[in-house]
Amino acid sequence: MEFKKIKPAKIYEQVANEIIEMIQKGELKPGDKLDPVPLLAEKFSVGRSAIREALMSLRALGYIELKQGEGTFVRNFDASGITYPISQAVLMDKEDVTHLLEVRKILEAGIAAMAAEKRTSSDLEEMHQALKEMKNATGNEELGEQADLDFHLALVRATRNPLLAQLMNQVSDTLVKAMKETRRILLFSNPSTFGALFEQHALILREIETRNPEKARHAMLSHLQFVEKNLEDYLV
Repeated sequence: MEFKKIKPAKIYEQVANEIIEMIQKGELKPGDKLDPVPLLAEKFSVGRSAIREALMSLRALGYIELKQGEGTFVRNFDASGITYPISQAVLMDKEDVTHLLEVRKILEAGIAAMAAEKRTSSDLEEMHQALKEMKNATGNEELGEQADLDFHLALVRATRNPLLAQLMNQVSDTLVKAMKETRRILLFSNPSTFGALFEQHALILREIETRNPEKARHAMLSHLQFVEKNLEDYLV
């Protein structure tokens, strides 16, 4: 019989588990505000990136919440609802995000160009509907993220290529599952960032609507570079 080797816990996992223990012991109570990242890094004697990853994990697990302009606070939580370990709350570091977005840029730039050539009026209706839902989702991160995904999936359906559709589904699913709500927080909770995302999608749609493959390709690349910069800046 072969036994699986036990890997040591990553630093951010140790930090997150320590904070969870403090919450469970009552040392940190619902409503308490956590220290800022630099101070937490000093107290735990770890790097700031480890603190950021730990906080992202705890947000994904529902232990803490981020209030824009105020800070990070301990939430009321139902312990019975926590069914997965800290190590699964955030699986992607900066290098992982870069690799995944490289795949998206190669894949989706081509998808946008092909969609511009093959799209039908029905495809355009789907894209317009997704864009309308995105605009109406202002202030709702979950709905905004879903509308974003619906738009990209409508593009790949317009290529009439089932293999591309399958690949796109896999890449999108990996991104959403691996980053969980971190992507929502970074891209869809900030009004200015959300507004930029909407305008980028509207431009992609205009180029597809006018059947301009190269401009559609360029618009998609610009959009994904914007996404990459926002995610990587946080994961430095």
